[in-house]
Amino acid sequence: MMKVLLITPNLKGSKEGLNRIQPPLGLMLSAAVIRDRGHDVMIHDSALSGWFNRKDIGNNMVMIGDSDDDILKLVSDYSPDVVGISALFSNLMDSAHKIASVVKEVDKNIVVVLGGNHISSAIRDYKNALIVKDNLLERIVDLEDKNIDFAMYGEVEFDFAKLIDILSVNNSVDDIDGLVYKKNENGSYHINKTPEKNMDLDTLPMPARDLVDMEGYFKIGAFHSPKSRSKRVLSLMASRGCPEKCTFCTTPDMWGAKVRWRSVSNIIDEIKHSIDVFNIEEIQFEDDTITARRKNLIELCGELKKIGLPWCTPNGVKVDYHLPHQPEMFKAMFDSGCYQITLACETGVQDVMDNIVGKRLNVETIVPSIENAKNAGMLVHTFWILGFPGESYSDIKKTIDFALKSGADSYSFAILSPLPGTPIYKKVVKENLFWDGMGIDDLTYRSSLIKVDGFDSPYEFEKFISDVNYKANNMLRENDPDRFRQKYGTNLKLSDLQKQT
Repeated sequence: MMKVLLITPNLKGSKEGLNRIQPPLGLMLSAAVIRDRGHDVMIHDSALSGWFNRKDIGNNMVMIGDSDDDILKLVSDYSPDVVGISALFSNLMDSAHKIASVVKEVDKNIVVVLGGNHISSAIRDYKNALIVKDNLLERIVDLEDKNIDFAMYGEVEFDFAKLIDILSVNNSVDDIDGLVYKKNENGSYHINKTPEKNMDLDTLPMPARDLVDMEGYFKIGAFHSPKSRSKRVLSLMASRGCPEKCTFCTTPDMWGAKVRWRSVSNIIDEIKHSIDVFNIEEIQFEDDTITARRKNLIELCGELKKIGLPWCTPNGVKVDYHLPHQPEMFKAMFDSGCYQITLACETGVQDVMDNIVGKRLNVETIVPSIENAKNAGMLVHTFWILGFPGESYSDIKKTIDFALKSGADSYSFAILSPLPGTPIYKKVVKENLFWDGMGIDDLTYRSSLIKVDGFDSPYEFEKFISDVNYKANNMLRENDPDRFRQKYGTNLKLSDLQKQT
């Protein structure tokens, strides 16, 4: 039996804005698989544990989470054989590297494994760079850290458990899909076979929520959808995969272009179990495209209606899926408890949509889809992205004007983040489009990393976006006070509108 410690790093967040935190679904799934193999597992969320420990790091940013001494005591007390560090985003990597160094300070023989979306994307960039002989992207920077022994990329819940099994008997790791070795003598890496993106999701066990402090997350109440109906939220996924090829998104490469659903009975079993054990009062589906397969969604809605809890889709669904059947589909969602749908609109300029975003979406379908959702009874939140490389100041203004006339209830105007593994990231790196002194490690929610037409600094653009969000999300209060109260309640301060959406 091996002792495995799974850690999520400290959170780099805003000093004044809303910082979101929720149970780490990926780690809970991996922990459940590893535990089923007979190993001892602990999950530690460093940000949750040190939520009130906030270190000012400049530029209105704070580091939230445990101190080095806290991590050292955790590792010393548990004495793990393996430590897995999961970093979803690049801005978590400073903390991830620090955790790795503290682990090795405790015992250099502890095996440290890095996982999560960040490293998956970095490895994909590296592999592509080798093919096209692009020396700008042909290093896996995080594996240069001597404190990290392995990395894993892709859909690896079962492969990570296989690694633990093999390490327990000191066998070869050559056949473990998704495993990346440290750099060898000739300057390259050992990258094992890419995991297949066809896992039957019903084969995954129920996430090990008993290994995390669910009450801690409930008490903070900062889940993905920031204005929820309850603080006792269940975050889960009904499906994986997305058929779109948006240039800013990592989802298809991570989960595949084919949408795979869990069986509805499997989803409902997880929901009912969580209601019984954790007194869940709301459900938030984290799927990237929950409306893509209408038949599965309608079946799920039928079962959710029997449960009777409010639910929402904090990730943005594609606007035009099943447009002729949207009224019936959205009505089924509303009748089953869906109080808010989020539509991923991205831009109001067709040329930007076609030639920069790369999304197969006619902007003329956005307003009818918003109307369909509102007519079904749901609140409609919308996602928009500004600051794409190649987007003009005129395009930005046109998108804002289009959005404000779309009829949506609320808006998130986000700043384009050049995520590793995406075509946009490669363009930004090759053309050196970062603001002076900025880089991918500075990535946080609503931080500006790349130059934007019409603005002289990242701070000017960030203030512009903040002002746009305030103006947009104040419109509902002015135009429909009753609907505003339906969405936000009666205790929201107007100054919090930028944060709430």
